[in-house]
Amino acid sequence: MRLLVVFLYLSLLFVMACTASLTDLIEHQQIRFSVDAKPDFYSFFEFRSFNYTHPLYITQKSGHAISFFMLAVLLMALYNSLKAVIYVTWSFAFLTEIAQLFFSRTGCLVDVLIDLFGVMLFLIVYFTSRLVAGLVLIR
Repeated sequence: MRLLVVFLYLSLLFVMACTASLTDLIEHQQIRFSVDAKPDFYSFFEFRSFNYTHPLYITQKSGHAISFFMLAVLLMALYNSLKAVIYVTWSFAFLTEIAQLFFSRTGCLVDVLIDLFGVMLFLIVYFTSRLVAGLVLIR
């Protein structure tokens, strides 16, 4: 059952990453794909054209971090292995961003880093909770 939940969550993230318009998906429940057979791979490394302080940008990127935090939680529940969590989340972060280039979306390294920030938050929570649990057991 846990494997099914992880698979469905990965599928949801992939659809959200690759649908032609995330706004249409959220507001109208419309999934549409637009394939670009020859994407601009150089755009993957673009970072200057983003308005990092715009509220919509901050909201979208917070969604990235939260999504990958939740993915890490689900993977930990499935595998109980930090190696598996790190391997799958990092791989999926790169996969979805590269895939976006083929689906006429903006796939970029900045988004991969934001995805991985969500994973790092999970690791901080994980290690902090283990430390606190260890301190409680000592008393």
